[in-house]
Parts: sequence; C-alpha cells; structure tokens
Amino acid sequence: MVPRRALSILVVAVILLSGVPPLFAEEPRSDAQVWLYGNMTGVITPSWAYTVMPGIRYRLTDSKEDPGGVTMYELFTGPMYMHRFGSLRLRVPLWYYYMGFPIPAKGEGSENDYFDSHNLEVIPILDYALGRLTLTSRSIFHSKLYARNAAFKTDSHRNGYSLLLRQMLQASYSLTPGIALVLADEVFLGLVEDDETADINKGEPFFEKKGFSMNRLYAGASVAIIPGLSVSPQYVLETHHNPDKDSELTRIRHYLFVTINGVVSLF
Repeated sequence: MVPRRALSILVVAVILLSGVPPLFAEEPRSDAQVWLYGNMTGVITPSWAYTVMPGIRYRLTDSKEDPGGVTMYELFTGPMYMHRFGSLRLRVPLWYYYMGFPIPAKGEGSENDYFDSHNLEVIPILDYALGRLTLTSRSIFHSKLYARNAAFKTDSHRNGYSLLLRQMLQASYSLTPGIALVLADEVFLGLVEDDETADINKGEPFFEKKGFSMNRLYAGASVAIIPGLSVSPQYVLETHHNPDKDSELTRIRHYLFVTINGVVSLF
C-alpha cells in the first residue's frame, strides 16, 4: 500500500505543474461546458482491441457570447495494441478522429455554418501499478490531415498536415476495488505547422501552430457500476495560450467531463 503522504506529494506536484493561470491585467474570455464521451471497446484477443468513442460538448455559459448550444461533435475509432510487462502495462491506440464544429449565425442575415477536420491519433500509454496507486503517462500525437473552415478557401488549404503533442501525466488511487480518485495534467505542444496555411489562423478548427497552446488539469473519480461498465466524472480546468505572444493566456474554460466506459470481451 502506498502511504498517504506519497499520494499527497503527487497531488501537490501535479497542481504546481498544471499551468493554472497567473494574475493578469486583462480578463481573458471564459466559459463553461458539459463534455460527454461514450467509450465502447471490444477486446478481440489478449493483445488487440477495437474502440468506438463518440463525444459531444455543450456550452452552458460564456463571458463574451450568448450561452447555450453544441460547440463540438467528436468521434474516435480504431484498433488498440496491449501488452503487460509485470507491473507495467502498454497500450497503443491508433485511431481516426473526427471533429465537427457547429458555427451559429452572427447577426441578422447570416446563416449557421459547420466546420470540421479529419485527424489521425497515435497514443502510447504506459501504466505503472504501485499497490493502490497507478501512475500513467499518455502521449497523443495528433496529426491533422484535413481542416474545413471559413478561412481555408481552396482544397490545397484544407488538405495539409500539422502535428500536435498532448502529453498527460495521471495519478489514480483506488479507494475500493470499484472506486478510484483521478488527478492529471495535460500539456499541448505544437510540433509541426502546415506550411501553406502558416499565415492563416491556427488552432482548432485550423491547423496547429508550433509552441505551447493549451493546458488541462483533470480532477475526479472512476466508478465501476458492473463488470465491464464504469463512469468517470471529472472537473477539467482548460487554459488557452497564444504561442506567438510568450504563451499569453487568452481563454479559461471549465468542463464537467463525464465518460461512460464499456468493455466487452469477444474471445
């Protein structure tokens, strides 16, 4: 069993590294959203599984726009490789990721619009078990292959490539066999820009820009309901930063983030 002092140190370390925004002269834009995922995984063999995970985000409040309305549709799907090395577990999903953005009309005479993008995700995940404590490193290599929006006027703009690294460190502590507390921090770093659209808007729903652009702090729990079915409610603090202006804080977002996880053995 891991001493409570060790768990407390991990909690403090994650908070200190979380990128919680400092004091600033100008109040950044802020909003609150509900974020839902339904994660369905079929385990095909001891080493392979297949996942389908749709998601939706709905805005509740916004400091600069009218609240209400869907802000994003998501879909992850693809295979996952799994292997254990004693207390160490490796998982590597290779997923297609669809992102859709409903754009409400802005003023009289304008019409609703819809932007979207197609992406490929390579996600090495390492879990290390230490008694009741599990430490996780998750690296998402987010490759954007297509982005449709109002700024990209031609097919050569929409078809391109950018690479974003999302690095997350997570600590999970089991209170009982079916309930665990979860604390994590995730940093977003742009690695490759799309050359042809380098002078056009960057960040979703556009191609990514090099540098630090976002941080997410997660705090919540994972609760097993029945074998093969669990729910994970979390609070997420998301801060957006401008890589071109010394990572200036531009937005603060609060999520009620809920994932329903279903796992079925198919062998």
